Amino acid sequence: MDEKTEVTENEKPAKTTGGSRKKTILMVLLVLVLLAAAAGAAYYWRDMSAKEKEKQQASDLSSLQQKNTKLAKELADEKAKNGATPDETACTSKSPSAAAIGNIEASITSGNTAALEGYMAPTVNVIIAASEGLGMKTPTEAVSGISTFITNDPASWDYDFGLSASLVGSYGKGFYGQYFPDNAVAAKASNQKVISFSFDCDGKISTVFLAANADLL
Repeated sequence: MDEKTEVTENEKPAKTTGGSRKKTILMVLLVLVLLAAAAGAAYYWRDMSAKEKEKQQASDLSSLQQKNTKLAKELADEKAKNGATPDETACTSKSPSAAAIGNIEASITSGNTAALEGYMAPTVNVIIAASEGLGMKTPTEAVSGISTFITNDPASWDYDFGLSASLVGSYGKGFYGQYFPDNAVAAKASNQKVISFSFDCDGKISTVFLAANADLL
């Protein structure tokens, strides 16, 4: 072989890599397109799911509202059958007779609290200011609570039930105002303790409010 035309291994032309690069770029682009398509599909699915959920919630709410309206109508109809008006909620508090009021007052000023039981409703709410109170009690339990409150200082049974309207009115404007309604029977002792009786629609004692000091009112 002629030496001039002989080609050595190092002189052979290098293989081109252009085609390989194009394939790589195309593969990358294809992967990106597929990822974008997958992301779009996932977003579309989530959006559709959210809309379906909103529709279902709206449907459930509408159904609940219809049921509530139906139940309210049925309740009103039932009250009407029993002679009650639809907006009737509670009876109006009624003051006991003058004689009953006199006996209630005497039971406190004499310390004979047992006499109170006959003027009480089946359940009595006993409240002690600035404490957790006693809550709903039977007449016997209520009397016991009242006795403990007033007899721990026997020298101070001098409860004054002739309080001025302005003073009782000021109690009614305070934090515990609900326990001093217009027909409340209230008294204050020289040791500054205050007691107030409220009545139900039958003129029975339904609430007893006790305050260790008038300053709390």
